[in-house]
Amino acid sequence: MKAPSWKMAVAVGTALGIGTLLPGGWAIATSTPAQKARVATFDEINVGRVNIVEPNGKYRLVLSNKPRFPGLFMDGKEYKHHNRSQGGMLFFNDNGDEVGGMGFGNRTVDGKNSASASILFDQYKQDQTVGMVYSENDRKRVAGIRVWDRPDASIQPLMEMSDRASREPTEAGKAKIRKEMMAHAKANGGVGAERFFAGKQLQDAVVRLADKQGRPRLVMKVGDDGLPMIEFLGEDGKVVKRITQ
Repeated sequence: MKAPSWKMAVAVGTALGIGTLLPGGWAIATSTPAQKARVATFDEINVGRVNIVEPNGKYRLVLSNKPRFPGLFMDGKEYKHHNRSQGGMLFFNDNGDEVGGMGFGNRTVDGKNSASASILFDQYKQDQTVGMVYSENDRKRVAGIRVWDRPDASIQPLMEMSDRASREPTEAGKAKIRKEMMAHAKANGGVGAERFFAGKQLQDAVVRLADKQGRPRLVMKVGDDGLPMIEFLGEDGKVVKRITQ
């Protein structure tokens, strides 16, 4: 779910209840307490979206292309996303809440390529709290593990606002609701802060630790010259001490 980035059905034919995927082919099992499970085996299957559901009908996992990708979920209810456009996977907990997912995509604008991929896991009733993320823009690449702080307040009111924004016909109206979303987040614990990053940033291998406001305070890195360095930073982002080899 980022300024804030908020989280972030048709199966086969009209619908299929998907229960199990087995190596060597697709094994699809559906069952109810009153009937024996039925199993169908396929050598290959083409599908726009697959929903794996629990016996109570709530999603456990959704695998989807971009046009059929679902919105946001809380307690089994779906809210439209105001700006998400991707394919991938969504994970769900026992309550029917969206609790993470995997997404990936790319685009080319004016001959410049950009791409991204991520697998993210959400805090309970909140946005992502840990993930592996890759992104690049015109050959400038960042990849690593990230950890975020999230407030205790539920993200559901923001999902409701996102749903309203997605239905708003004008860009001005959407922008107004997005400002409301930001104001609500700030008033209810903040939009979340990145506390930890470990990975590669441009040409440097980096481990970065931040305070609760998301300000980097300790950075360990090895640059493209191969030299290690540790930096201590103040609240203003300025280096107050540097240790080199």
